[in-house]
Amino acid sequence: MLTIVRAAVDERSFAAVFNTHHRDAVRLAYLLTSDAAQAEDIVAEAFAKVYVRWRRGEVRDVGAYLRRAVANEANSKLRRRYLERREAGRQRGDDRGVRLIDEQAADRDAVWSALGRLPARQRQAVVLRYYEDLSEADTAELLGVSVGTVKSQVSRGLARLQALLEQPASESLPGGER
Repeated sequence: MLTIVRAAVDERSFAAVFNTHHRDAVRLAYLLTSDAAQAEDIVAEAFAKVYVRWRRGEVRDVGAYLRRAVANEANSKLRRRYLERREAGRQRGDDRGVRLIDEQAADRDAVWSALGRLPARQRQAVVLRYYEDLSEADTAELLGVSVGTVKSQVSRGLARLQALLEQPASESLPGGER
């Protein structure tokens, strides 16, 4: 019974500590992180850690101890955020492969133009397999040919597309066909 009464007294007196120091702790956390929601989280974590030490009688100056706990927690959050961003950057890569919209449009136009220069059967096989995402069997059925014919037509069509797309722009014009 004595421990229950003592716990109630400890909780009430810690509530007074909380009421006294909460606003300053949140302000400090906000100044350290520039994020109000994160500041609240930091202060909650710091108060939880301080409470454990405070109940054991290990805290002499609650204000100073709490400020140190808030600073440590903010540093931990910032360090964690830095590591998460660094890892995300590693996984995502950097901007070296990012293409501008006009470059993508030019490439799309070049591919469509090259597709138009393929023989009809190759163009049909490539379009059905890669643009319509049909299986070889579905493509063969739709074209009325064997699966082997689809494979060879797609292979030849892709090789021809690659050759057409690798030609310099002046050679790929209708008058400069090879």
